[in-house]
Amino acid sequence: MTPKILIVGAGPTGMTAALELARRGIAADIIEKRDAPSPLSRAVGILPSSMAIFAASGVDKVIREAALEVAEVEIFFERKKIVSLHMDADPDPHVRLLSLPQDRTETILRDALANRNVSVRYGKSLERLEQNETHVRVRIDGESAEYDYVLAADGARSTARTQLGLTFEGFDLPETWSIADIEVDDWPRVGFFSVYLRKNGEAVFVIPMEAHRYRLVANAPDALATMPGTVDVSRLNRSGQFTIGIRQVERYSRGRVFLAGDAAHTHSPVGGRGMNLGISDAAEWAQRLADGTLDGYHASRHAAGRKIIDFSESSRKGVLTANRLKRTTTLAALRIFNAIPALNRQMVRRMLLS
Repeated sequence: MTPKILIVGAGPTGMTAALELARRGIAADIIEKRDAPSPLSRAVGILPSSMAIFAASGVDKVIREAALEVAEVEIFFERKKIVSLHMDADPDPHVRLLSLPQDRTETILRDALANRNVSVRYGKSLERLEQNETHVRVRIDGESAEYDYVLAADGARSTARTQLGLTFEGFDLPETWSIADIEVDDWPRVGFFSVYLRKNGEAVFVIPMEAHRYRLVANAPDALATMPGTVDVSRLNRSGQFTIGIRQVERYSRGRVFLAGDAAHTHSPVGGRGMNLGISDAAEWAQRLADGTLDGYHASRHAAGRKIIDFSESSRKGVLTANRLKRTTTLAALRIFNAIPALNRQMVRRMLLS
């Protein structure tokens, strides 16, 4: 008998789970509290691990055609270039970093679901859930329903996690981060991912999204102002500030309810792992549901989440430091990696495959 499944949240994590179930012949209900798809770019980096997951349903081809392939990752100290990593250094053409605004990724996933007769129910909020040994009872906008299993991919402020009483263990970074989604007509390095490190420990990451569109993320209140020099912005699509939480849920499951994506883990954007980790959560959950091995989901994904959080924090602390000695050591190591081709390739593989 085909299980009845509810997926809460229609971001990349939730839709990947629905797509992975659909290709196995399991049609899930998927709800999203937003009234319509988000128009925001949000996460943009797509790693080889996610593309391998998307290949199973064929959406990898559509994503690859729509995405921008990042040519190089440049690291500057103030205005002096320290490192230039060639992102096509690996002979395997699949080991590449792709950049695509999250709203476009979500559109591709949503279209793929529609082709399998699965649609997202927008404007539907999970209000309550309770469970016993055989099913989960939920209330969605005042209406009750029963499911065999629930996957909560409803973000960092997860209603499902709160309903389960699970602790979201960790801390918030003290500084205010900022973001700017800009268009620049004459940016000199199209397709280049640039990192500008400042003497005071501030940094801004310039992430290409399209030929003339860039995402700026900074560990400072004003991403544009953190750039060394001036940027001739032709259009500002979005700007804002946010706080970063370094957190992981104590358990990825309780009974018949499971957590994935930001509902289970959050970390800094250094390393670009957030969306990709959620996609991996979703794919493994769908596989385990089909195989009857859901009991192993928590241990596997908690370990994977902890590994990425540790990797992200190590990278953040190594790169974003105002300590002169630590900064000098980090920059010296980066220069060595940049000077030796074999180490350069090794660093690229670590960035893309870790």
